[in-house]
Amino acid sequence: MGGPVLTRYTIPNTKGIRLHVAVAADLHEEAGEAALALLRQAEPELILLPGDILERIVPPADLSWADIQQRYRQARFPAAEQRLRPRMDVLRRRRRPKPQERHGLDFLRQAAQIAPTYLSLGNHEFYLQPQDLLDLSDAGGILLDNRAVTVYTRDGAAVRLGGLSTCPDGDWLVGFAAAPEFKLLLCHHPEYYEPLVRPTGIELTVSGHAHGGQIRLLGHGVYAPGQGSLPKYTKGVYDGGRLVVSAGLHSTAGLPRWGNPTEVVLVDLVPDGAV
Repeated sequence: MGGPVLTRYTIPNTKGIRLHVAVAADLHEEAGEAALALLRQAEPELILLPGDILERIVPPADLSWADIQQRYRQARFPAAEQRLRPRMDVLRRRRRPKPQERHGLDFLRQAAQIAPTYLSLGNHEFYLQPQDLLDLSDAGGILLDNRAVTVYTRDGAAVRLGGLSTCPDGDWLVGFAAAPEFKLLLCHHPEYYEPLVRPTGIELTVSGHAHGGQIRLLGHGVYAPGQGSLPKYTKGVYDGGRLVVSAGLHSTAGLPRWGNPTEVVLVDLVPDGAV
C-alpha cells in the first residue's frame, strides 16, 4: 500500500461560510509522517480527526460484561445490543494496542502544531482510560465526545463544531442541531448518518470508519464495518454535500486495500453560488 493521497472537495453552503478544513481518520496507532506532510502542505484552518486515531479496543480487566452491555444501552442506537456480543468476542481475541509506539499521540501532537485539531471517538477508542484523556489534552488535541464548541472562520463567522461519540447521545445530538450557527459534526460512523444525523438537518458531517470499502470496484467499496457488503457510505461526498466520508489512513482488515488509496481529505466550504 502506497502513501496517502490528498483528496479535495468543495462544498457550497447557504450560510455564507468560508472554511478550509482537513479530515484525517483511522490512523489506528500507525505511523503518520506522510499524512502530516500533506497536512502541512494543505495549510488548513482546522484539522478534524473523526475517530480511531488511537488503538484502545481491549477492555480493562476489571470491566465486567454487565458494564459493557450498559455502555451500549446508553448508546440509544437501534439493534446495538444484538450486534454487541459477536463484536466483543472478536475484540477479546484481538491484542493490537501498541502503547509503546504511541504513534497516535505523536500524530496528534504534530497536527496540533499545524492547526487547531479536534477529534471525536471511534470504536477502536472505546476503552480510553483516564491517562489517555490526559495524554490527548497534553498533545494539544481537543476531544469532542458528545460535546461541542464554537469556532470562528478567518472572516469572523461562527461555526458550531461537535463530536458524536462512538456511543452516541441522541439528546445531545438534538441540542447540537438546534444551534443557529452552521453545524459541523465529527461522527466516526457513517452508518449513523441516516438514522441519527440526517433527520436533524446538520449542515455537514465528516466520518471515517469504512476504510473506503477496503476493495473498490467501479468506484464502489465492497465491504465496510457497520454496513456490511456493498456498503452505501465508504468514500466521498453524499447527500448533496451534507456528508463527507474519508477512506482513512490505515486499515485493520486482514485483506489488503485494492483500488483504494489511503487519504487526507480537504474540504473547502464556500458560500452558495461561489463555486
